Amino acid sequence: MNAVNRVVLVVLLLVAMLLCTTVLVAPVWAFDAIVRQLATLADFLDSLQWYVRVPLGILFALTLDVVFILLITLEVRRPARGSIRVEKTAGGEVLISVASIADRLKYEIDQLSTVLRTRPEVSGKRGGVVVELDVETAAGINVPEKAEQIMEVAHRVVEEKMGLKMARPPKINLRAMPYPKTPKAPAAPQERPPALPAEFEEPL
Repeated sequence: MNAVNRVVLVVLLLVAMLLCTTVLVAPVWAFDAIVRQLATLADFLDSLQWYVRVPLGILFALTLDVVFILLITLEVRRPARGSIRVEKTAGGEVLISVASIADRLKYEIDQLSTVLRTRPEVSGKRGGVVVELDVETAAGINVPEKAEQIMEVAHRVVEEKMGLKMARPPKINLRAMPYPKTPKAPAAPQERPPALPAEFEEPL
Protein backbone atom coordinates (compact mmCIF):
# COMPACT_ATOMS: atom_id res chain seq x y z
CA MET A 1 0.00 0.00 0.00
CA ASN A 2 1.45 3.30 -1.03
CA ALA A 3 1.62 6.55 0.93
CA VAL A 4 -1.59 8.03 -0.50
CA ASN A 5 -3.63 5.00 0.44
CA ARG A 6 -2.13 4.95 3.92
CA VAL A 7 -3.07 8.59 4.48
CA VAL A 8 -6.63 8.00 3.24
CA LEU A 9 -6.96 4.91 5.41
CA VAL A 10 -5.75 6.75 8.51
CA VAL A 11 -8.21 9.62 7.91
CA LEU A 12 -11.12 7.22 7.37
CA LEU A 13 -10.25 5.26 10.50
CA LEU A 14 -10.08 8.44 12.58
CA VAL A 15 -13.46 9.60 11.28
CA ALA A 16 -15.00 6.18 11.88
CA MET A 17 -13.55 6.07 15.40
CA LEU A 18 -15.01 9.49 16.20
CA LEU A 19 -18.44 8.59 14.81
CA CYS A 20 -18.58 5.24 16.57
CA THR A 21 -17.54 6.77 19.88
CA THR A 22 -20.18 9.50 19.60
CA VAL A 23 -22.98 7.09 18.64
CA LEU A 24 -22.13 4.58 21.34
CA VAL A 25 -21.69 7.12 24.14
CA ALA A 26 -24.72 9.32 23.29
CA PRO A 27 -26.88 7.35 20.83
CA VAL A 28 -30.09 9.38 21.32
CA TRP A 29 -28.39 12.72 20.82
CA ALA A 30 -26.33 11.40 17.89
CA PHE A 31 -29.30 9.95 15.98
CA ASP A 32 -31.40 13.03 16.70
CA ALA A 33 -28.63 15.26 15.31
CA ILE A 34 -28.30 13.05 12.22
CA VAL A 35 -32.06 13.21 11.58
CA ARG A 36 -32.09 16.98 11.95
CA GLN A 37 -29.16 17.39 9.55
CA LEU A 38 -30.75 15.08 6.99
CA ALA A 39 -34.05 16.97 7.23
CA THR A 40 -32.24 20.28 6.74
CA LEU A 41 -30.38 18.88 3.73
CA ALA A 42 -33.59 17.50 2.24
CA ASP A 43 -35.35 20.85 2.61
CA PHE A 44 -32.40 22.62 0.96
CA LEU A 45 -32.36 20.21 -1.99
CA ASP A 46 -36.13 20.45 -2.34
CA SER A 47 -35.86 24.24 -2.61
CA LEU A 48 -33.56 23.93 -5.64
CA GLN A 49 -34.95 23.67 -9.14
CA TRP A 50 -34.49 20.33 -10.86
CA TYR A 51 -32.23 21.83 -13.54
CA VAL A 52 -29.89 23.00 -10.76
CA ARG A 53 -30.17 19.96 -8.50
CA VAL A 54 -29.51 17.34 -11.20
CA PRO A 55 -26.31 18.88 -12.67
CA LEU A 56 -24.92 19.41 -9.16
CA GLY A 57 -25.64 15.80 -8.29
CA ILE A 58 -23.99 14.58 -11.48
CA LEU A 59 -20.94 16.78 -10.82
CA PHE A 60 -20.48 15.52 -7.24
CA ALA A 61 -21.05 11.92 -8.35
CA LEU A 62 -18.42 12.17 -11.10
CA THR A 63 -15.94 13.78 -8.71
CA LEU A 64 -16.35 11.00 -6.16
CA ASP A 65 -16.15 8.36 -8.89
CA VAL A 66 -12.85 9.81 -10.15
CA VAL A 67 -11.42 9.87 -6.62
CA PHE A 68 -12.50 6.27 -5.94
CA ILE A 69 -11.15 5.03 -9.27
CA LEU A 70 -7.83 6.76 -8.56
CA LEU A 71 -7.59 5.12 -5.14
CA ILE A 72 -8.46 1.72 -6.58
CA THR A 73 -5.83 2.15 -9.31
CA LEU A 74 -3.18 3.07 -6.76
CA GLU A 75 -4.15 0.08 -4.65
CA VAL A 76 -4.09 -2.57 -7.36
CA ARG A 77 -1.13 -1.15 -9.26
CA ARG A 78 1.74 -3.60 -9.36
CA PRO A 79 4.29 -2.60 -6.71
CA ALA A 80 8.00 -2.39 -7.36
CA ARG A 81 9.48 -5.87 -7.22
CA GLY A 82 12.01 -6.73 -4.56
CA SER A 83 13.52 -9.47 -6.75
CA ILE A 84 14.37 -9.77 -10.44
CA ARG A 85 14.45 -12.95 -12.50
CA VAL A 86 17.80 -13.85 -14.01
CA GLU A 87 17.49 -14.08 -17.80
CA LYS A 88 20.49 -16.29 -18.58
CA THR A 89 19.39 -19.48 -16.83
CA ALA A 90 18.08 -22.77 -18.17
CA GLY A 91 16.18 -25.54 -16.45
CA GLY A 92 14.77 -23.42 -13.64
CA GLU A 93 13.97 -19.96 -12.32
CA VAL A 94 16.49 -17.84 -10.45
CA LEU A 95 15.52 -14.65 -8.64
CA ILE A 96 17.99 -12.12 -7.30
CA SER A 97 17.15 -9.30 -4.92
CA VAL A 98 17.66 -5.69 -5.94
CA ALA A 99 19.65 -5.18 -2.73
CA SER A 100 22.20 -7.75 -3.93
CA ILE A 101 22.49 -5.97 -7.28
CA ALA A 102 23.02 -2.63 -5.55
CA ASP A 103 25.68 -4.08 -3.23
CA ARG A 104 27.55 -5.62 -6.17
CA LEU A 105 27.45 -2.36 -8.12
CA LYS A 106 28.71 -0.41 -5.12
CA TYR A 107 31.58 -2.82 -4.55
CA GLU A 108 32.71 -2.90 -8.19
CA ILE A 109 32.45 0.85 -8.83
CA ASP A 110 34.19 1.74 -5.57
CA GLN A 111 37.23 -0.15 -6.89
CA LEU A 112 37.73 2.45 -9.64
CA SER A 113 40.47 4.98 -9.06
CA THR A 114 39.37 8.43 -7.82
CA VAL A 115 35.92 7.09 -6.86
CA LEU A 116 35.27 7.95 -3.23
CA ARG A 117 31.71 6.81 -2.67
CA THR A 118 28.90 5.13 -4.65
CA ARG A 119 25.19 5.08 -3.80
CA PRO A 120 23.28 2.86 -6.26
CA GLU A 121 19.51 2.67 -6.65
CA VAL A 122 18.18 -0.40 -8.45
CA SER A 123 14.59 -1.16 -9.46
CA GLY A 124 12.97 -3.79 -11.63
CA LYS A 125 10.83 -2.84 -14.61
CA ARG A 126 9.09 -4.87 -17.28
CA GLY A 127 11.97 -4.37 -19.73
CA GLY A 128 14.73 -5.21 -17.24
CA VAL A 129 16.74 -3.45 -14.55
CA VAL A 130 16.85 0.30 -14.01
CA VAL A 131 20.06 1.58 -12.41
CA GLU A 132 20.75 5.05 -11.03
CA LEU A 133 24.14 5.82 -9.50
CA ASP A 134 25.19 8.70 -7.25
CA VAL A 135 28.98 8.74 -7.51
CA GLU A 136 31.33 10.99 -5.58
CA THR A 137 34.84 11.35 -6.98
CA ALA A 138 38.05 13.15 -6.20
CA ALA A 139 38.72 16.61 -7.59
CA GLY A 140 40.29 17.14 -10.99
CA ILE A 141 38.89 14.09 -12.80
CA ASN A 142 38.17 13.82 -16.51
CA VAL A 143 34.37 13.72 -16.29
CA PRO A 144 33.53 12.07 -19.68
CA GLU A 145 36.22 9.44 -19.22
CA LYS A 146 35.18 8.62 -15.66
CA ALA A 147 31.49 8.47 -16.59
CA GLU A 148 32.30 6.05 -19.41
CA GLN A 149 34.26 3.83 -17.01
CA ILE A 150 31.38 3.78 -14.54
CA MET A 151 28.85 2.91 -17.27
CA GLU A 152 31.09 0.12 -18.52
CA VAL A 153 31.39 -1.35 -15.03
CA ALA A 154 27.62 -1.09 -14.47
CA HIS A 155 26.87 -2.89 -17.74
CA ARG A 156 29.45 -5.59 -17.02
CA VAL A 157 28.14 -6.22 -13.51
CA VAL A 158 24.43 -6.27 -14.38
CA GLU A 159 24.48 -8.00 -17.75
CA GLU A 160 27.58 -10.22 -17.73
CA LYS A 161 28.23 -11.11 -14.10
CA MET A 162 24.61 -11.22 -12.87
CA GLY A 163 22.87 -12.34 -16.05
CA LEU A 164 20.29 -9.54 -16.08
CA LYS A 165 19.10 -7.12 -18.71
CA MET A 166 19.08 -3.34 -18.45
CA ALA A 167 15.84 -1.62 -19.37
CA ARG A 168 17.78 1.52 -20.30
CA PRO A 169 21.31 2.89 -19.92
CA PRO A 170 22.28 3.64 -16.34
CA LYS A 171 21.80 7.16 -15.06
CA ILE A 172 24.89 8.57 -13.34
CA ASN A 173 24.85 11.55 -11.02
CA LEU A 174 28.52 12.47 -10.81
CA ARG A 175 29.79 14.85 -8.17
CA ALA A 176 33.47 15.77 -7.88
CA MET A 177 34.91 16.96 -4.59
CA PRO A 178 35.88 20.66 -4.58
CA TYR A 179 39.50 21.65 -4.81
CA PRO A 180 41.11 22.35 -1.42
CA LYS A 181 41.60 25.99 -0.67
CA THR A 182 45.28 26.95 -0.70
CA PRO A 183 46.13 29.08 2.35
CA LYS A 184 47.94 32.32 1.65
CA ALA A 185 51.60 32.28 2.66
CA PRO A 186 52.41 34.82 5.40
CA ALA A 187 54.40 37.83 4.28
CA ALA A 188 58.12 37.43 4.95
CA PRO A 189 59.46 39.88 7.54
CA GLN A 190 61.71 42.58 6.18
CA GLU A 191 65.37 41.89 6.94
CA ARG A 192 67.26 44.59 8.85
CA PRO A 193 70.69 45.58 7.45
CA PRO A 194 73.61 44.07 9.37
CA ALA A 195 75.20 46.30 12.01
CA LEU A 196 78.52 47.94 11.09
CA PRO A 197 81.65 47.11 13.09
CA ALA A 198 82.58 49.59 15.81
CA GLU A 199 85.57 50.99 13.90
CA PHE A 200 83.33 51.97 10.97
CA GLU A 201 80.75 53.73 13.09
CA GLU A 202 80.69 57.48 12.65
CA PRO A 203 81.66 59.43 15.77
CA LEU A 204 78.91 61.38 17.43
